[in-house]
Amino acid sequence: MINKAENKDRGFIKLIIVIIITLLLMRHFGVTITGILNYFNLTWVEIISWLKIALDWFKDLFNSVK
Repeated sequence: MINKAENKDRGFIKLIIVIIITLLLMRHFGVTITGILNYFNLTWVEIISWLKIALDWFKDLFNSVK
């Protein structure tokens, strides 16, 4: 039986592998993060505001569980 620590380690390793493969594909095809943002007409200010909203939502979620 696999314990939870091993599951977390496997999930973390899979996440690292996905990130590495994504970065390699981006480099191969010449895609940049700024290019992706320009394609979707997004600015860094919008992205940061979305991240702030998400952070506030997670804080509210964790505070409601207490």
